[in-house]
Parts: sequence; structure tokens; C-alpha cells
Amino acid sequence: MNPEHPQTWVLPFHAVEAGELSLSGGKGANLARSAKVLPVPEGIIVTSHAYRAFIAPIQEEIRAILAGAPGNHAAQSARLTALILRTPLPEALAREIETALRQENLLDTRLAARSSGTLEDLPGAAFAGQHDTFLGLSGLPALLDAVRRCYASLWNERVLPYRERLNVQHLDAAMAVVLQRMVDVSAREAAGVAFSIDPVRGNLQEVLIDAAFGLGESVVGGDAPIDEFRVRRDGSGLAGSVVAHKTEAIVSLRENGQQGTRAEPLPEALRDAPALDAAQAVQVAELALAAEKHCGFPQDIEWAFCDGKLYLLQTRPVTRIPARWTRDESAERFPNVVTPMTWELVEEGFHASLNHSFALMGLPPFGDKWFAMKDYYIYGNQNAVELYGGRLPKEIGADLASLAAALPALAAQYAWVQNLPILWMRDLDTYLIGIGALMRESTDGKDARELWDDVLRVRDLGRAYFLPNIAISLTQRSLYALLERLLRLILGDQAAAQGLFDALLANVDTKTAQVNGELWLLSRQIRADAALAALARAEDGRGILARLREFPAFARQFQDFLQRHGHRELDFDAYCPTWIEAPHTVLDQLKTLAERPGDSQDGDPRNPNAPRKIAAVEAELRLLAQIPENLRYAVREIIRLARVYTELDDLEHYQTTRLTLPFRRALAALGAHLTKSGALDTPDDVYFCPASILDAALRENAPGKIREAVRQHKAGYEKARRHAPAWNHGEADDATPDDAGLLQGLGGSPGIAEGETFVILSPDDFPRFPKNAILVARTTNPAWTPLFYQAAGVITESGGPLSHGAVTARELGLPAVMGVRKATQRLPGGTRVRIDGRAGTVVVIPVPGTDDHDPAPHCAPPPR
Repeated sequence: MNPEHPQTWVLPFHAVEAGELSLSGGKGANLARSAKVLPVPEGIIVTSHAYRAFIAPIQEEIRAILAGAPGNHAAQSARLTALILRTPLPEALAREIETALRQENLLDTRLAARSSGTLEDLPGAAFAGQHDTFLGLSGLPALLDAVRRCYASLWNERVLPYRERLNVQHLDAAMAVVLQRMVDVSAREAAGVAFSIDPVRGNLQEVLIDAAFGLGESVVGGDAPIDEFRVRRDGSGLAGSVVAHKTEAIVSLRENGQQGTRAEPLPEALRDAPALDAAQAVQVAELALAAEKHCGFPQDIEWAFCDGKLYLLQTRPVTRIPARWTRDESAERFPNVVTPMTWELVEEGFHASLNHSFALMGLPPFGDKWFAMKDYYIYGNQNAVELYGGRLPKEIGADLASLAAALPALAAQYAWVQNLPILWMRDLDTYLIGIGALMRESTDGKDARELWDDVLRVRDLGRAYFLPNIAISLTQRSLYALLERLLRLILGDQAAAQGLFDALLANVDTKTAQVNGELWLLSRQIRADAALAALARAEDGRGILARLREFPAFARQFQDFLQRHGHRELDFDAYCPTWIEAPHTVLDQLKTLAERPGDSQDGDPRNPNAPRKIAAVEAELRLLAQIPENLRYAVREIIRLARVYTELDDLEHYQTTRLTLPFRRALAALGAHLTKSGALDTPDDVYFCPASILDAALRENAPGKIREAVRQHKAGYEKARRHAPAWNHGEADDATPDDAGLLQGLGGSPGIAEGETFVILSPDDFPRFPKNAILVARTTNPAWTPLFYQAAGVITESGGPLSHGAVTARELGLPAVMGVRKATQRLPGGTRVRIDGRAGTVVVIPVPGTDDHDPAPHCAPPPR
């Protein structure tokens, strides 16, 4: 569309382009899309192109006003508003508005003018109530004046600091205006707002409704008593209500062609009466749920009754909800305490990636935190997880015929799923080149501020690389859910569908599997050398490392392995060393693997999982033979994408961990500099200073702030490290099994195993892990894979069927139960248990005596 052409300045709701945010603003785009299926009053949209044409002649004056009184928002707003209100609308725009209103039969009826900013969908920037709405308008002159006043509201005094806080350039903002048929609510009918979930109490099972007699202006404005209704989403009716004492209603002025609204006193009989009866409240709730279904996300709507009919006046996504901090979403990714420096450096990039990924997936941005540090452990906002979870895709139909009918729409909506792996691989080179440049750059002669800038450059490189990465993980989950539903639809049997799902996804080559194959080959070399094998049996990884030079051929190959994969982390926290900095941990893994006999790791290690790959291809061919020909390509593509995203999710994590080495290198140099200057006692203390405090202290030349922050946070970190975190923050946990000794988790890998538990909290515990013990851990990562060859079964506190531990256990035929809360405390070393990996249960078997082994700290900096 040509923004300078008047024909692009005004659109009816039913125009295809009217659903574009950049043209119609948040409010206008949502109304245009909703009008296709929901009871939205007719209207037109004066687009952002029209606004930009309007301000083009006065843009330099706007710049001058903004530059002339920086920070004085009241003065700026007054001058900008006066400028806009004295500037006439272009004659071509006035003609286009008149023509559009006449074509939609709206020229001779009362209308509402609603501001619709193009920035209303930014993360954390709803601009709710910041711009103006004008009700009860009639006649073209009044409507044109209202358009101009909506333009002026883009420069309201309260809006200017709001944009500045969001780092949005004022002239980047634009305004569309919705001109919509007025729903003239009488003083005996009701209007208000509704949320398809309850964002006040954080209740995702109820619709929350605020209502008042008359127009909804009194509800939206928040300056009058209102009634509240809570309706159950499951259709079981009203859950509760609070009825206020109401003295007046806002109604339209209708006498003598007057414009606007007035307050009308309510009769005594209505002042303490509910604005809605139970049936009407359910009707409003159903409208909110219909808006949610249409938009694909919980909605915040404005509604009104007029002459007994219910209308939708506005809808937008709910993107803020009270946080409920739990370890459900975070325990697998962040099992241990985290230093404040590491968390502050990655947190902003994580949340940027989250909203970038939501945009890719067609979901609204999230305005709050998804993860947060609480007492040095990372917690997830479980309400946010449930709010956004399972949104992609929602429905594939109840039978194969409806699936076939839905395929074109699904293919168009999710085309980005096919493109993302290609784009990610394209951009990977830029990231890897950046990592290499950072590792080569000398730190000699740099002062503290320059060294801190090096740290921030690593952060910025990681942030740019990581932007699409959460979308990869979320899409993998969604593809798994889609494939599982598809198989159930085709086979009609849950157990058969699950077995086929596992078989189809066995045909996956991950980076982790490649690394494990290399570890296996190194372990075979240990077994082949009698002296080295004897050393491995007698010593732990540190002892082997001390004598490694006695075996130069193996030492060279081991060093080559570390050069390729030495960036792999022992823990998420950059405070902990990587493989190349703590090679003894890798040797501990090799020691464990070397105890296994045989020349292959489940077949030829150069072609791992060959039998399963053959079985996967055969299973896919059998499946395709069972379905109609017009579905075969789509089903094959879903299987292919599920495999691609499994490999990509693993590769993304492998490449992300490359950031740890330049982070540690830069922070080590900075820590040494600050130690020399007296701001720190040891270089590693830099990890206990939050990045924001260190940045401010360096700018202010205030080393005392660094020392005090380190003192406080190091003590807090050490205290937290000695205790397992509460699963729900702020709540006490029950750390005992039930009366039958039963713990319930999630099935990760089928099978039953019995044995004594051994708790692993870090790789330092690896050498003591006994053969045929039940491995118990907060979580596992790829570095832990060799332990699985020794274990009889696996129990983790976090994760589910898609976690590393579950996937690895299934590959090895090892029973595994995931998501057993507080397992490391409930099942101390030596506890005899029976685990059922299909049912997801752990049964404690009472026996006398326990193993009092004391797990090592989760990580420690390597010797210098």
C-alpha cells in the first residue's frame, strides 16, 4: 500500500488490510479481525498513513518543541496539543472519511471515535487509558474534530514519559482512529469490561467481569463504583459477585443534537441492584471466551448491552497476570544456585528472546518476567507458563477429513516453522565468528571500564544470537504435541500412538549423541592400553589427569576432544568451569565408560542407533500406508519437522554454551584487575556483584559499592547453596512420601527397576557413583550421560518426557521417572526404591541403614 495515496488512509472493518497492526493500531486491528465472527458494531479505521500525512507539514515544529523543553512534559504536551488542534486535516482525508462513512451507512448515525496507537502491542506497553476516546458523536464536522483530538492524545502529558521509559522515539509512534457505530446503552442496561481469565487473582479458571449501568466509560475510567462478577470457564455458572452502591450512570446526550455524554442519577431501585443478572453475566463470559478462541489467546474485552443485545466494543490480549513463582518450569534449566552476575547478564537477553519468539509464533508479547532470581535460585512464573502454554496449534480436527480441510490454513499460519531452522543456521556463522574474535582479543593494558565493556560485548553477541532460540524449544514441544495428537487420531489407541511416536523419533542424530560417541571411542582406547586402564581403575579424574603425560597418544586425542567440545558447561552458571577448564570431570566420565566391556556403544559408534533408525523408517512407511494420500505429505512433513527441531534444540544448546568461555575469560580479567585495585578479595568474587551495581560503581568510581555488594551476595549465595529451594517460593514443602511410601512424578522412560538411591548434585560426585544404583538428581545435562550406563534407573526433580534425562534413558532402555519434587531430599543416598517409568511412580521400600554420602557442591572454580 502506498502510504501517500489517500485511498490507503481510510479502511472499513471488513478490508483485509484493516487487520494489520501497523495500519490500524492495536485497537483497530483487533476490532477488524474480530468483526468477522463476533458481534462488533460496524465501523471504519482512519489509518496510521493518514496520521503521518497529517503531521508531515508540522514534523519539524514537533521536533523543535520536543528539543526545546526536555523533561518538561506538561509544557511539551500543551504546545504539541495546541499545534495539532490548530492544524487542519488534509482536505483529501476529510473526503475519504466522508466517502467511507457513507459507503458503510454510518454518516447519519451516532458514532464513537477511539484512539488506536500503533505501539499498543509492544511488550509491557499496553498504553491502556493513555489515549482518548470520544462518545456520542454525530455529524461530519464533529467526527473530523474528534479524529484530530485523537491525534492530539498521542501527545498527552502522561504519554510522553511513558514512551521515554520504553525507549521509544516519539516520532516513531503513530495513531489510527476507529470510527464505530455508537452502542447507546441506557441507564437501565449495562456495559463494562471482562477478562477471559482473572488477571487480578491469577485464576486461569474464571472469567472476571466488571460492570455498571449505562455506558462503560465509568468502568474503564475507574472513577465510579462498579459491580464485579466471576464466572467459571467450565460452563458451571457464576462463581461469585460483589455488588456496589451505584448512584449514577453515564449515558449519551441525545437532546437537540448534542454531542458527548452526561451523568444521569440512578433510581433508588437500581442503586444497590446488580448491573447484570446471572444469565447476563454468563452471556458476557461466553463472549469473552469466544474472543479468546477467535484470537487464540486470553482476552481483555469491552462489552455493552443495548436493547437486549450484547456487543463487543474492544478486545486485546491479556499480557499481565500476578506471578506465581515455582520451580516447575525452572528446575530443569537452573537446578542449582546462580550467582547474581551471571543472572543479570543473561536475564535481559532471555526475556528479549521470549517476546521475539512469541512474535514469531503469532502470540502477544509478555509484559512481565518469565523467570526471576529468588534467594539465588531461579523460579519460573507458572501463571505465565500456563497462560502461554499449548497455544500452537490449538486444534487439528476430530477426524481425518476435518484435518485435511484444516491443512491449508495450518500451512499458511505456521510457514515460519519450516523457515526458522534455515535462518538459524544461516546466522550461526556470524555468532561463531564473533565468539572467535572475542577469544582472540587481548585484555592486556585495559582498565576496569574497558574490561567491563568486553563483558558487555559478550552479552550483546549472545543476546543477538539467542533471539530465536526460545522459539526453537517451544516449537519442538508444540510439534511433539501435534504429532502425538495426530497419531492418536490415526490409530485411535493411546498406547499404540505413544509407541509409534517413540519409534518415529528414534531416527534423530543430535550433537549430544555425536559427543557421546567420541567419549565412547576415547573410553575404548583406555581399555585397549593395559597401563592406562589400570590407572583409570585406581584413580579418579584428577589422579588420571596428573599422569596423563605418561600416555602421549591418548593425551593428544583427549586434548583434541577438549578443543572441539571443551566449552560444554558443568552448570548453567558462568561461575562454574567448563570441560576445558576442569578436564578431570571429563576423565571421570571416561573412567565410568571404560568399565563397560565391548567394542561398541549399542551398535557401531560410527553409526549410532542404526537399528532404531531402520525401525523408524519402517514405522513411518507403515503409518503413511494407513492414511489417505492427500494427507501423506503433511504427516511426513510433521514427522520431519519434529525430528529437525529435536536436533536443532540440542544443537542450539550446544552452541549457546560457547558463550561461557568468553564470559569467563573477560570476567577473570576484570576480577584480577579489581582484586589488584583492592575492590575485591579474589578475582572470582566478581561473580557475586550484580551487573547493574558493578556498572554503576565503575561509572561513579565507587569501589566500595562493589565490595559491599560482594559481601552481601556471597554470604547469601553460600547460605542458599546449603539448602534445597522451596518448590513454590514462599511456601513450605512437604518432604516426605505418603503413607504408602509413594512419590508421584512423570513417566520419562518405561520399565521397572529396584535399587538403592545415590544422590548426584555435581560432576564431582561422578567417581563415587556405584554400579546399578538408582541415580537421583535435580536434573541432568548431556555431560552426565556416562552415568546412565552405570545406573539401574533415573529419578529427577524436574523435567518431563522431553528432558535430556528422559530422552537418554529411553535410548538406553533405562527406567526413568521425572518431576519428583524434592527427590534429592526425600530419597537420600541408600534409600531402597522401586521405580515405574511408565506410571511415573517411585515407591520407597523400608530397609535398615542408609548411605551417608555427602554430595559435593554443585561446582567450584578450577585451581589456578
